[in-house]
Amino acid sequence: MDTKPPQAPLPVTQSPVIGDRRALLAACAGNVVEWYDYAIYSGSATVLAAVLAPGGWAGITTIFAVFATSCLLRPLGSLAAGARADRLGRRQTLATMILMMAAATVAIGLLPPWTAIGVLAPLCLLALRAVQAFSVGGELGVSVAYLIEFSPARRRGRLGGWYLSTVAAGLAIGLGTTAAVAALVDTATLHSWAWRVPFLLALPLGLVGLYLRTRAAETPDFHHDRRRYAPAHSVPRGNSQALSGAPSRPRVRPTVVLRENLSTIRRCFVLAAAYSAAFNIWFVFVPSYVTTTGRASLAVALACAMVGLLSTAIAAPFFGRLSDRIGRRPVLIGGCSVLVVAGIPVYLWVVSGSAAALLVGNVIVGVTVAAFVLPSYLAEQFTAAVRATGLGWAYGVAAAVIGGTAPLLATVLAQRAPAAAAPAYIAAWAVAALVAVLRSSETAPALAGVSPRRRHGRAARAPRSRRNPPR
Repeated sequence: MDTKPPQAPLPVTQSPVIGDRRALLAACAGNVVEWYDYAIYSGSATVLAAVLAPGGWAGITTIFAVFATSCLLRPLGSLAAGARADRLGRRQTLATMILMMAAATVAIGLLPPWTAIGVLAPLCLLALRAVQAFSVGGELGVSVAYLIEFSPARRRGRLGGWYLSTVAAGLAIGLGTTAAVAALVDTATLHSWAWRVPFLLALPLGLVGLYLRTRAAETPDFHHDRRRYAPAHSVPRGNSQALSGAPSRPRVRPTVVLRENLSTIRRCFVLAAAYSAAFNIWFVFVPSYVTTTGRASLAVALACAMVGLLSTAIAAPFFGRLSDRIGRRPVLIGGCSVLVVAGIPVYLWVVSGSAAALLVGNVIVGVTVAAFVLPSYLAEQFTAAVRATGLGWAYGVAAAVIGGTAPLLATVLAQRAPAAAAPAYIAAWAVAALVAVLRSSETAPALAGVSPRRRHGRAARAPRSRRNPPR
């Protein structure tokens, strides 16, 4: 068993890192491809049921069974890619993940129909969705670690906000592309070949993202941590380029990371679960629910969801920058509190059947989830040696287990429970997240360890609590 080195806090970069804009583009490019794929699969579900499955309710059930099964593979991708990134580097792992995502998405667009190969069509779809789920799970933790480690200390929240912004942008682009293709062709043409267009468009998106990631540098934090494992003769003094040939760090064991960081992972898991449940129920389940129940047309439901997602894309960088100024905790407390207090009444108002209510409700929720400054907050909970693996345990598992099953659970609750059951589920996770934030310490580098009365205009000092060391 490898001896675990002493953990060092997240270094505080006093000046902007050269090339941080390229790092921002590299980290966020995979986000756009990932959530673009997520959106086009959800938006094309009825077409896929008719083309790659037997059609009817059997086809729809098959498509959503494939979706649910793929979500279960996300944690495996999160842990495997996280351990690889902590040992060999973030950049190489990110390039592999985006290549896997783009290739699998394009391959779905090339699948033969049910009429040509029968049951092999959904089986091939399941295999490709498994590849996507693995790469998506790996993308979550590693890209957050990469972006935050490349960010100047006082801009981590702002750049983390841009990361969340690209999540919403990828979903909006996917929904918009699917809706545009469906609107431009008739049903026969859509089922014949046009449904493949959104999937094939993942190729240029993936190539652009791959180019950006192969051109980006490895993070300074990883180099700094890796230097401790390199023999003295392998790293000439003053020559940082020699690090590229230095030995890799000892293997990171996910089980060891879980055991030694259990309380931190549990706290981060709860926050990620609240965010994922709210996001997926509102922007995946609600459009389908109001369409199925006849409360709104598909076009109106998708348009309102797109406006909500654009609200998230616009508000996320603002809240990230705000968290750099006043701290992560106040912003997170505000977001959790809105979900707890306003989540149920806003949901009941939205499903009443009014198009205006649907639009305003999506905007309210879109702005609220933008206040979950998780990229910066979660990354600052872990040291560089275990950051990608820790994020995989917390964010990756929560997004798969809680977020991935939230739409299905909401569907069951909508049929067998009162209308308030689905938003109550979100509120329950939001309460747990609120408690977790209230019991945690501030992690923003400018404010960590500084009492509220001394935060304005004062430099940060090391916190006295050993439970949450400075990052």
